[in-house]
Amino acid sequence: MLGVSAGANIAHNIAMMAGNAGSELGVEILGVGLTHLFFLGFEINRFRGSQCIHGSGKQVSQRRLWPFVCPSSQDNDDPRVNPVAEGAPSLAGLGCRRVLVSVAEKDLLRDRGWMYNEALGRSGWTGVVEIHETKGEGHGFHLFNLDGENARDLIRRLAAFFNS
Repeated sequence: MLGVSAGANIAHNIAMMAGNAGSELGVEILGVGLTHLFFLGFEINRFRGSQCIHGSGKQVSQRRLWPFVCPSSQDNDDPRVNPVAEGAPSLAGLGCRRVLVSVAEKDLLRDRGWMYNEALGRSGWTGVVEIHETKGEGHGFHLFNLDGENARDLIRRLAAFFNS
């Protein structure tokens, strides 16, 4: 299963449902590709220091965006969009064997991908997680420049992940 941006958020949540023994989902997911994932959180971009790269204006816009993303939740720590929030279900229950997290260096949400990767590794989940960062690119770059070398490289990595 593959998701890009908000689709990566959806793919993660489906994989969490698949790992729930009481779920009626009834599918086996072998691998999940999470590309430029759209995860938010109250502590925006404080994980690897990208707030210094991207500036505070975009952080504020993320906080303003949240009520439109999930009007029933008043903070960015809803586990549906922040799987590492306090009280979120354990990532150890992720219902797949492999995860590929793809981030882009200039993506405001890049640190969320790194945070997810490291939290998944610490969670007790028994699968294999790998992460790939594309230098010099922003969120969803491969959707707008299919002929670029970085786009071709990302697509090759995704294909190799799903073919192995």
